[in-house]
Amino acid sequence: MLELAILGLLDENDLHGYELRKRLGDLLGLRLAISFGSLYPALGRLEKAGLVKAVSNRPAPAPRIPMSGSLAGELAAFGAQRRAAGVTGRVGRGVRGKKVYGITDAGRQRLVQLLADPDVSDDKAFPLRVAFCRNLPQAGRIALFERRRAELAQRAAQQPADPVGRRVNTYLRSLRERDRAALAADIAWLDRLIADEKAAPADDPATHSTT
Repeated sequence: MLELAILGLLDENDLHGYELRKRLGDLLGLRLAISFGSLYPALGRLEKAGLVKAVSNRPAPAPRIPMSGSLAGELAAFGAQRRAAGVTGRVGRGVRGKKVYGITDAGRQRLVQLLADPDVSDDKAFPLRVAFCRNLPQAGRIALFERRRAELAQRAAQQPADPVGRRVNTYLRSLRERDRAALAADIAWLDRLIADEKAAPADDPATHSTT
């Protein structure tokens, strides 16, 4: 799931680690707490596999030193600037650059492979696949949505019915009703996606623009 999200985001823009972590957390409201301790090893594995690459070292912006008119105040601000920029040793080394990552051609091929995976049972990964499915051809998007619809329809058919002649806990009944309603809403949403895809011009890139 993290691999898919990283490749999908880097396919849209080159990003440094901080930006990538923020976008991962914001992506589709998934509220994932992605730490740098998990992000950078994942980026390292993807880079080693040739799926992502370093494209530049973007200089970090230096904090502006306010002109306070006070020598002590300006010296304190200058010290804070050095600490914020991570500068050690002599003055004049400048701020540290930030490694910017981009996707490779092999990474794009891997992204398409992940999006086209026939297994659509993962409830957490599927929204990510929808978010980046513009990378699939139109027939691939329709196949993805139809497989997921069939998966959910099967789940709906297997929903346990309330037992006849036996009292059911009010809260258990409410949970079952919620599950049935959620499945019905997702199936209806997929029906709309499938209908829109079939009605759209074949593989019109403008229809699936990121802007």
